[in-house]
Amino acid sequence: MQKTKILILLSVLLSMSFVSSHDFYLSTTTVKWVPEKQQLQLTSRFFIDDIEAYMQEKQNSKVVFSPDSHPDETDAFIEAFFNDNLTIRVNDISQKTSYLGREYQDDLLVIYAEISSLTLEFRRLELASTFLLDFIENQQNIFHVQTPTKKKSFLLKNKAYSLEFELK
Repeated sequence: MQKTKILILLSVLLSMSFVSSHDFYLSTTTVKWVPEKQQLQLTSRFFIDDIEAYMQEKQNSKVVFSPDSHPDETDAFIEAFFNDNLTIRVNDISQKTSYLGREYQDDLLVIYAEISSLTLEFRRLELASTFLLDFIENQQNIFHVQTPTKKKSFLLKNKAYSLEFELK
């Protein structure tokens, strides 16, 4: 009887040790159209522990963020992660995103990027995001699209990972 109680207690403790540090798997990205600069400005926020775990799985290396244990390796990984998991089309034309950098805010990784020199009139945005969807089953990505005249938010997840925004 005593051994059974100990085994149950051990199994409960072991299962609790594999529980993640947060209950929600969420990222947020703001896509802001700035007409006077002819650019889209992007700001994304991810939980640091999710990105560290993702990087460890993909590169099979133990990397620590905040403070950075390998800043150059981390920057290269984050830039590739961002560009590989986000596609943007403006008025049906594919756009290249330029990674600007990253910083840490508490337990969040904040990534900055832009699409500049947009010479066309912004009418329609199509976006697909697969941020962490292949890694975390319950991952959800919220996108806020802002223009000087319109704001709209979208919830993207596994089977619904794209959005369309029209400026009318």
